[in-house]
Amino acid sequence: MNLEKYKTFIEEQKLFFEENIRSGFKWLWSDPEWAGGTVGSGWLLSRSGRTHFSFQTAKRMKGIEDLSIDITYQEFIKAIMVLSYRKANSKTSPQKLYAEVLVLKRWYSELCKTNPVNTHPCFLSTLILDNSFKILAENSSKTNLPDHAGTYLRLQEMLNHYAFTEKTLEFSQKYLYINARNRTPNAKKTKAFIDQLELDEDDIDKEKLISIRTFINIASLINLCERNSEKILLNFLLLLIVTGMRSTEVLLLKTDALIKQPLLDPITKEQLTLDGIKQYTLGIQYHGAKGAGFRIHWVEPLAVNLVETIFQSVIELTKESREHLQYIRSKNCSDFLPKVIDEIREDFIELDDFVGSIFNIGIHKKTRSYITTAAKNIPIFKEVYIKKNNKTDKYYLKKDINEFIKNIANYDSEFPIDHVFNYEGRIEKIAFEDLLFIHEFKSTSLKRFFSFKANVIPFQITNINSFLGGSANLSIFQKYNLLENDKAYSRLGSHIPRHNINTFLALSGLSEHLQAMLMGRVDIKQNQYYHHLALKQRKIATSVLEKYQLESYRKNTQEVKIEPPVDTIKKDGLMFFSEKLDLENNIKMNLQSFDSKNEVANYIKKSFFDEYFEEVLLHKDLKCKAPLIEPNLRRNLGKWST
Repeated sequence: MNLEKYKTFIEEQKLFFEENIRSGFKWLWSDPEWAGGTVGSGWLLSRSGRTHFSFQTAKRMKGIEDLSIDITYQEFIKAIMVLSYRKANSKTSPQKLYAEVLVLKRWYSELCKTNPVNTHPCFLSTLILDNSFKILAENSSKTNLPDHAGTYLRLQEMLNHYAFTEKTLEFSQKYLYINARNRTPNAKKTKAFIDQLELDEDDIDKEKLISIRTFINIASLINLCERNSEKILLNFLLLLIVTGMRSTEVLLLKTDALIKQPLLDPITKEQLTLDGIKQYTLGIQYHGAKGAGFRIHWVEPLAVNLVETIFQSVIELTKESREHLQYIRSKNCSDFLPKVIDEIREDFIELDDFVGSIFNIGIHKKTRSYITTAAKNIPIFKEVYIKKNNKTDKYYLKKDINEFIKNIANYDSEFPIDHVFNYEGRIEKIAFEDLLFIHEFKSTSLKRFFSFKANVIPFQITNINSFLGGSANLSIFQKYNLLENDKAYSRLGSHIPRHNINTFLALSGLSEHLQAMLMGRVDIKQNQYYHHLALKQRKIATSVLEKYQLESYRKNTQEVKIEPPVDTIKKDGLMFFSEKLDLENNIKMNLQSFDSKNEVANYIKKSFFDEYFEEVLLHKDLKCKAPLIEPNLRRNLGKWST
């Protein structure tokens, strides 16, 4: 036990917190709770999910009893969070930090059982780590054990670096730690992984593909969906199916995300025409996830019209909501009353005026009672009895209505109508009206036709999955009685369309680094790095290793940091030039600055001397006969004949 080293460790992290984190963070170091994800701020702000860091207690954790955590260990958890953030070059996600916090709480639980008198972090030992992992293994899915082992090793390395424990921690578990950037292994590698864990394939929670019946049901929804919110979500699903993009990437698409580039004749350099119609390629600009950066997804030629139709349809369906947001912004968010309410001269309005302005509700005989219930938290200004109609009119002050709106859907935040999120270490802010997919609050509920029309917000992953049957709520397939079989309704998750395309690419025999390039995971150079180099520090590329024990790389567990190509060149002062590529392709290869799929295709075409691309040809002896890759293709990279 070395208290001086421990104090140095804590002070170092607190100093970093105060100097580099505190200014953009809502919470203090001393606060018992922090929040992350969409409800977070600063370093704990992300574009999806909600994460609550409660440092005082450990509750509802499988295998351990609920317990309170002392102040010293709470501070230790916060310090580890800050250190993990620093080691990840300020680009770690709240979800990753939360996973580490859960492990630290498990350590504390075991520390209390092993050494109840001394629960100081300095008394953490290998035995405590081993025992806590044993409990975790008994209460966790076997397929998640490699990730848990990786978290244990990552935290152990941090503690050993500062050396404040009595002895060096030597936790070790023989599990294959999967590279987080490559989760599409072929069947052999998957089988090897299963064999290593000694699992039955039935024990694995497999991702499902879209069945023929589900696909037919999705097509049926095009004519069945009635409400605007249903049509918007259906267009969201269709865009996932057509592009294979991640749902988190589609959520952040802007209305002006589409770009067009003309298709030029390679000889005349003039734009090509077909039946008098000028031809072009269509791209979608988006925020790539998992380190991919801001990039362009080039749409397959046959899907161009569909993608354009989806964008046009969604923009039209959300036109009224955008106009409302623009009106609120024109008032500098001084209040959130819609224009139709502002046009009423009095300072108060009658209950019936809520319909179509504050609330959007289906018209039926119980409409008034629904509105009364929805407005129950707004103080009544006055009531006037109308003897002729035998009813009482209720009136509400505009200022009270505005307060009611502010208290809904996070409209009382610093940026009420802006989506603010942490993207690759920097804070991004997108106006709600600029996002493609927005909706009225509560409009995604399929049980009843009711929404808060004055509160327009972006979609969340939970909305998408609930719509598709991923929760206990009524799904779109249930609403319209679309069955998968005689007993169950169709259902799918938001990631399944992407998984579908990835699976077919893998079945086609296309190499994994080309799959990643086509699916927008990371650029070509990074994929070659992961697929064609040997073991690199603590991340194991599953495309290279069949059954590699974690023990073989535990000596060096520093996480790989992916730097942008330009930063790498500035740092190293080196660029790789191939004698068989021209100057333009060499520079673009190093900078990863290909502007269109034509340029990518041209680069691949000129790189067929490279061993990485030999498998694309049907036979090695036909290499000289293979015609050029067609520049407008996305997945069928080439065609050959004997």
